[in-house]
Amino acid sequence: MKIPGLLMAFFLFCLNKSYAQDSAFTINGKFEKIKEGIIFLNIYEPNQTIKDSSIITDGTFRFSGYINNPYFATLSMPIRQNDYFSFYIEPAVISISGRGDSLMLMKIKGSTINDDDQLLQYRMKYVTKWEDANSKLYEQAFKAKDTRVMDSLDAVDFNVLDEKRKIVSEFVKEFPHSERSAMAIYENYLYYADSSDVEPLYKLLAPEIKNSEKGIEIKKLIEVYSTVAIGKTAPEISQVSLDGKKLSLSSFRGHYVLVDFWASWCGPCRRENPNIVSAYNKFKDRGFTIYGVSYDTKKEKWEKAIKDDHLDWNQVSDLKGWENSTSDMYGVKAIPSNLLLDKDGKIITKNIFGEKLIQKLSELMP
Repeated sequence: MKIPGLLMAFFLFCLNKSYAQDSAFTINGKFEKIKEGIIFLNIYEPNQTIKDSSIITDGTFRFSGYINNPYFATLSMPIRQNDYFSFYIEPAVISISGRGDSLMLMKIKGSTINDDDQLLQYRMKYVTKWEDANSKLYEQAFKAKDTRVMDSLDAVDFNVLDEKRKIVSEFVKEFPHSERSAMAIYENYLYYADSSDVEPLYKLLAPEIKNSEKGIEIKKLIEVYSTVAIGKTAPEISQVSLDGKKLSLSSFRGHYVLVDFWASWCGPCRRENPNIVSAYNKFKDRGFTIYGVSYDTKKEKWEKAIKDDHLDWNQVSDLKGWENSTSDMYGVKAIPSNLLLDKDGKIITKNIFGEKLIQKLSELMP
């Protein structure tokens, strides 16, 4: 699977709890071994990054200010590359301390959100190790250009996601009053999910968490997933094809249609393309077609990928990347992603890849 990089991470981690007005925060820091220097604070608000610095004096430092929501934040030092402490900053008096050997090993006190986050991270520990090991294997396969291994590791990603969701489900049941529960739902169900996955967890949340801005975002997510649920008519898409003409999804009624969300820059998408090509060639004369929606930003790269991968079906894009209008309309936050529609434009199934696509089409068009 392919999701946006660092920007998506910040997007997922930002909390949006409502406050009537900005509230004060204070960070009191203490190092055992570092006696002087400078330390930086970055606060990642949704539309900007707030940067601040503090002088370390006799091992101590301090930050203070006002925020209207809790946010993801980091502490870093200019002399420490790739060494930072990540946490959630909220209106509270927060203590952060450590020896100074590594910022990542610092400890935090005085913050409910961070206490809950540490507990969730502890429960996720074995899954995180699994995910990290999978990522290392993926890097090796990528360098070796071993697409077979990369494909198998893409499948493992889905197993990792399933395991994370099991942990999140238990966490939400146990801590319905925790904002970290709402965060965890949003982070782990923002992509490759359905309303039937998210709504039961949302209903477990305490009223005050449901009414927080993060809770409201989850509710909106459920509403989007409900519009593209199995059995529903797929929302209309009308974007521009390579020849500059508008092409609507509804114009293919009377065919089984695979709506394929992809991009030229997406490695997993490009590796999935041969499977889609195989399905297309096998069933195109039996009433099956494909409506490709590209999340590209450069027409020339989009066009080259179509030619190189032999994607001989209708393709459209608004060339806005992750800002493609279908991203919010269909809840597409990871690619490759797809929906299979019946001849009336109703959704039969979603996110069906590889041999499973061939099997499903064989059932529909024996």
